[in-house]
Amino acid sequence: MDELINVFLRKMSSNDISLVEEWLNKEHIKKWFGDPQEWLDEINNFNGQYSWIVHHIVEYNQVPIGFCQYYDVGKTGEGYAWDNEPLGTYGIDYLIGDEQLLGKGIGNKLVKELNKRVIDNEKPVQLIADPIKENIASIRVLVNNGYNFDKVTGLYKLIVKNQVE
Repeated sequence: MDELINVFLRKMSSNDISLVEEWLNKEHIKKWFGDPQEWLDEINNFNGQYSWIVHHIVEYNQVPIGFCQYYDVGKTGEGYAWDNEPLGTYGIDYLIGDEQLLGKGIGNKLVKELNKRVIDNEKPVQLIADPIKENIASIRVLVNNGYNFDKVTGLYKLIVKNQVE
């Protein structure tokens, strides 16, 4: 079924911000993502403070249906669960804004494509995600894509390269 789901990631443009804002304000997203304004501040990146975050729009059958991003966790500052992760660790975030498309396997394909994009572009040692523990659907998507739960940090991790190389 996975190959039948046509998901494409494209770089986000300023024309997409209002659509992402609409998604971030939907209840099924706010309960996991929190304050939409914090996300919009990062996306708008007015003073270049967040230039290290790479934003994409998720398209399904050529229609924008979601948002995703990735970033080098070493650039996020301190105070996060990933503070002690090795250099070359990248974090991912993702959402499907259209409620009608939830539970149809699109999230699995989205994360698969996002993983591929980060691995191809950044050559990370690992990818991490930090879903809220009650977000069972997102956790299932991560596990389906090879992520494992780290009981020490509470993060979901996909090891890309052997760190002892």
